[in-house]
Amino acid sequence: MKGRTPPAKRPTRVAVLLKECLALILLHKCADPRLKGLTITAVEMSPDLKQARVYYVAREGVEAAEVKAALHKALGFIKQEVAREHLLRVMPEFSFLPDEGLARAARLEELLKETAS
Repeated sequence: MKGRTPPAKRPTRVAVLLKECLALILLHKCADPRLKGLTITAVEMSPDLKQARVYYVAREGVEAAEVKAALHKALGFIKQEVAREHLLRVMPEFSFLPDEGLARAARLEELLKETAS
């Protein structure tokens, strides 16, 4: 066992696969133009794989409320496409959340520039 890296936990592996799958679905299969510019930044799975928190960033100029409404409307289609990939036996409940990390990083960078001046 010495020198070997521990195997990745299953929720982490499933989250990576689900992130890839969701990104491809939104990019190639969704007809809604509000979802075309969406970037999936992270997926967090619960330990029992029944809940998935999906973090996203919308392109500039797209209203957050519009994206949220489009995701809510497309949820059934997204679940259907994920089911076709046969990633999981049980479909998790998806929670789509805007990723605030990039906005916070940009604001922090602005503040640092202001203090340096």
